[in-house]
Amino acid sequence: MVTDISSDELKDYLKNRKEQEYLLIDVREPKEYAVSHIPGALLIPLKDVEAKIVGLDADKEVIFYCRSGRRSRIAAEFVDGMGAAFKKIFNLAGGILAWQGKSLSGFPHVMTIDISQGPEKVLMDAIGFEKAAERFYETAARVFPQSLVSDMALHLARFEISHAKVIYGLLKHLNPAAPPFETLYETASDNFLEGGLMPEEAIERLKTMEGEPILNLGEIAIEIEWMAYELYKNYAAITKDVEMARVFLQLADQEKGHARIIAHYF
Repeated sequence: MVTDISSDELKDYLKNRKEQEYLLIDVREPKEYAVSHIPGALLIPLKDVEAKIVGLDADKEVIFYCRSGRRSRIAAEFVDGMGAAFKKIFNLAGGILAWQGKSLSGFPHVMTIDISQGPEKVLMDAIGFEKAAERFYETAARVFPQSLVSDMALHLARFEISHAKVIYGLLKHLNPAAPPFETLYETASDNFLEGGLMPEEAIERLKTMEGEPILNLGEIAIEIEWMAYELYKNYAAITKDVEMARVFLQLADQEKGHARIIAHYF
């Protein structure tokens, strides 16, 4: 289980613990760590966390942090999902920005699927979320043309289309008479991302964020995937329909895998 810890709580925690009792892990990139980091933190970039965490002493508590708390939350969830035997797993809410007395607003987490309409409609909504993400990334590529951001955004846009096709495969399994993918995708709503945020709002967030645009896009991308993971996992837990629970868990596993892939962009 992952527990969020505030910057004030972490400062008290570090004052009242011996260093051999915990691990403090920075999951940002080396150039971010070089600029500033919390004293005593071990650098393990997000993409390396799952591979390198197994070599560390699990008989301790572990605290993950990043810039805003987004990457580190995913790192903590990855480690928790591995079944690592750490005594406790913490995520620094707000990241090093909160530690420094700054803030970075997050995305709203709103459930946006009506599960009473059955698995086919749920899958159509899921395809719509992928389409909305594609629109966000294509817009990001236009906002930051001729840059690494544009290249990354266009790649992620294609990634969303590919995942929409995977979801369509689940839909086709439930309903062999479903129209072709191209027809469904064209008619799918692209108004909202998984957490209830509109693509236009995500673009405005990207344009106004401080720091390197490519890191900002990566953080937004990874949060979109994690919101999707939490959305589907929560629905799997609350639905009483066994078939829908199976579909939701499949979608959750896919989104978690996508977050892992995006981690390597950093």
